[in-house]
Amino acid sequence: MPLFNRSSFFASISLLILSAVSILDAYSQQSKLLYEIERQNTVEAKAPKFMHIARLSYYPDSLPGWFFNPPLSGGDVFYAIGVSDPDMTKDSANMQALERAKGMIAFQVDSKIQYFRDIYNIERVSGRYTDQGQKYDTYYKITSTIPFSGPDFAVVDSHFTRFNEQVLLVKYSLPRNVKTDEEVEAKVAIVKLEFTLNNVFELQEEYDVNFFQDCSDPKLNTENSYMYRLRDWRYSYTSQRQSKVHNYPSYAYKYYGPNEYDSTVVFTSYPGLWAGLVRGWMREMTDHAEQGRKFVRSIGDTYSPKSENIVRETSRIRGSFGFQGLRCSDEKLQVNLLFLDALEKYNTTTNNNK
Repeated sequence: MPLFNRSSFFASISLLILSAVSILDAYSQQSKLLYEIERQNTVEAKAPKFMHIARLSYYPDSLPGWFFNPPLSGGDVFYAIGVSDPDMTKDSANMQALERAKGMIAFQVDSKIQYFRDIYNIERVSGRYTDQGQKYDTYYKITSTIPFSGPDFAVVDSHFTRFNEQVLLVKYSLPRNVKTDEEVEAKVAIVKLEFTLNNVFELQEEYDVNFFQDCSDPKLNTENSYMYRLRDWRYSYTSQRQSKVHNYPSYAYKYYGPNEYDSTVVFTSYPGLWAGLVRGWMREMTDHAEQGRKFVRSIGDTYSPKSENIVRETSRIRGSFGFQGLRCSDEKLQVNLLFLDALEKYNTTTNNNK
């Protein structure tokens, strides 16, 4: 091959590589999100039928008044509600509800909430057409570890739903002696992905909740985890206790409850009552993390054929909460938590443009 032609050949290859890199970079953010969305398409198979309900009812379950209006938490006394999965034996349901109630107590006594969000504003030009989109990647991490004393923990009331769910109202008084042989640890990781491209909108939510109880006797240690994932109308959920998975059917689990105007409404949750309570509780806690001033960093880049602006928000708070009650609204449970005491707060705002 002549030297001139060889030089032209390598120059052409270099241009092709540079063009490919530019195109890949322009589509990287969109492709990343679309991959995350596609990853959620498969819904995990659940048990095909109920195993522990002899007679299934299509009527809503009437939840007791204390579920919506519990005694108010505050001072050294905290109240919480624990709910088991549907389709369990009464003994197993009671054990799971107790463990979950202890975890909800821990979230009230002392919680550390970390908040992180990346906001992408994308404009892509292709000939005469311009695609405009926006993407929100939001991450939360909530952790709490508290000393736990068995004698200071009591079940105040209980209700067994027609779907074989145990619902417990519990009371916990903070122990005077902080040094106890047991502790309860609660952790949750939350991911929310929102994406708009022209008139297309996608939303994903994922809640990964874990409760641990460490006892002086390791044989009494417990571990309870629950994962709930939602993409538009498609969802999946996994419940485990002591590493054993509990499968139960997806069903139109319905419950009577008051809305914000105290009129009776029917709340429907296909994964069961616990999933609705977790989502409502976590929405309330993360709202507190987003309130006030945040640490903000802006990075702007503009080049053909795409312009992109990235804004990053972060925040961190630590404090205690008081459970005040809940209501039903738009097929959601709205939990009311009172922010009692800020033990640590991180409030800074800066701007950095490039």
